[in-house]
Amino acid sequence: MLDLPIDVFHLFFRHLGVPDVLNFRQTCKSLHLVTQSRLVWQTLLMTLASQQIPLPHLSNQQLEVLSSADLENHVRKAWALHRNWTSPSPIARKQSTIKVNHLSTQEGGMVPVFEFIPGDRQRYLIALVRTSDTADGPLYDLGCWDLKTSPPKCVAHRTLNLGWFVVNRSPDSLARLAIQSPDIELLGIDYSVQNPSSGFYTVSKSPNTAGRLVAFNGSLIVTRTDENQLYVKNLESGTDQVELRSHHPTLEQVLEVVIQGDIVIVARATRLEIFTIAGLDTSQKPALIAQHAWQWSLDSISISPQKTWPLGSEPKYPAFNILIRFGSRLPWPVNLIHHFVLLPNIGYRGGEPHSPNNVPYSTIPVVRRLIGSPVRLFSKYHMAIGSHGTAVWIDSHTEDYFGRGDCGQRLAGSRPLEILDVEDEDFYEDSNEMESSMDSSVFGYCEYDEWGRVAVDEEEGRIAIGHLNSTIVVHEYA
Repeated sequence: MLDLPIDVFHLFFRHLGVPDVLNFRQTCKSLHLVTQSRLVWQTLLMTLASQQIPLPHLSNQQLEVLSSADLENHVRKAWALHRNWTSPSPIARKQSTIKVNHLSTQEGGMVPVFEFIPGDRQRYLIALVRTSDTADGPLYDLGCWDLKTSPPKCVAHRTLNLGWFVVNRSPDSLARLAIQSPDIELLGIDYSVQNPSSGFYTVSKSPNTAGRLVAFNGSLIVTRTDENQLYVKNLESGTDQVELRSHHPTLEQVLEVVIQGDIVIVARATRLEIFTIAGLDTSQKPALIAQHAWQWSLDSISISPQKTWPLGSEPKYPAFNILIRFGSRLPWPVNLIHHFVLLPNIGYRGGEPHSPNNVPYSTIPVVRRLIGSPVRLFSKYHMAIGSHGTAVWIDSHTEDYFGRGDCGQRLAGSRPLEILDVEDEDFYEDSNEMESSMDSSVFGYCEYDEWGRVAVDEEEGRIAIGHLNSTIVVHEYA
C-alpha cells in the first residue's frame, strides 16, 4: 500500500472523515507524512463546507495563502466545534459575562437588547439597556463589547434618549449600526480608541419622518410607523423615502424586516410579503411582487440567510431560514417551533425585471422541520436562528432537570439533519421531520425564570443569553 502514488491516497482521503484521517496517520511514519499533505486538508475543508458545517476563524482569509498546518488547524477546530455543538449536552469552552448599567425595577432589572455585529469574526457585540428616567424622558446606554478580550472590554459607549438601534447587515460598510436620536444617525466604531466614550462616531445623519428603524443593510434603511406602514430609503443617494405599500386592507403588526439586495422581505402577523426595490434610485416605486398567508397568526419569528461557502462570494439571493412560533387563542403560544426555509426560485429569470411572474424567491416557504418546545403560561421565552440553520431557543422544559414544571427555563438547540440544497427539487417540498422536545441539544438550564433573550453566532460557535439583572452571558463552544 505504501508504494501507491500520492494521488491515489488523495483520492482515497476524499471518502474519509476527519477522525478517519487522524487515525490513519497513526499507523506508520510514511502514512503520517502523507496525511500532512496540503491537498488532504484542503479536501477535508471543502468537504466540511459542502456539509454546511461552520468553519470558525476562517472568515476573510484567502485559502491559497494558508499552509498545510493552517488548513489542518482550521479543519480540526471546525470538526471539534461541530461535534460539541451537535452533542446532547454541548460544553462551553469559555464563558464571559457583560454587566451593563440598568434601571432598577420591581423585578430587579431589564433584559438588554443585543446583537452580534456581522464581520470581524463576530467578535463584537452591541447591547442597549434603559438606565434612568428623567424629566425629559428615559435614557439608554448603548455599548459595544469586544468578546476576544477576557473579560469582554467595552470599546464604545454612548447615552441615548431614544432606545433603539439596528445593526448593519453589510459587514463591509463604514456605518456599523443606525440609531434614532430622534434623527436617524449612522454610527461607525473606532475599536482602537482608549476612551469608550469616543468609540462611536457619526458617519451621517438624516431626518427621521417615518417612525422606528426596523432594517439596515448597506445604505438602505426601512422604518415603520405606529400604523405599521413601512418606508424604505437609500441614505447614500439622498432620495426621498418611499412606502412599501401592502395590498392588504389591514396593516397588521410588522414582526421582522430583512433587506436582501433589491428585495425586502416583510414578516407580518399573518403574511409574508416580498417587495422589489430594484428601481429605487430611478424614482421607480417599490412593488409587492409576492405574498404568502401563514396557517396561523405569528407569535414570534427569527430570520437569517443561509451561509454558503465562507471563502467565496455569497449568492445574490440566498435561501433564508425562518424560525416561527405560532400564537394561539390562549395567553401563551403553541408548544411547537416551525422551521421554514424560503428558497430561491429555480425559475427566476435574472435578466428580466422583477414582477409577480418573475420573483427571485419561491412564493411559499417550505417546512424544514417541526421542533417540540413547551412554554408555560406567562413564562419568558425567546428564539434565534443561526447562519447555518441551527435553531436556539429558551423554553419551559424543566421537568427532567428539577422534577417540576412550574418554574425554570431551558436553553436548547437543534441543527437540521438534512443539508439545504437549493438545486435539489425534492427540497422544495414540505418535510415530515419532527423532533420531540427530548431530541434537542441542551445548552443549559436555569432554575428560575431569569433569561429573556438569546442570540446565536453559529459561525464562531457562540450563544449569548440576556438576563433580567441586565447581564449578558456569552458561551463559546469552539
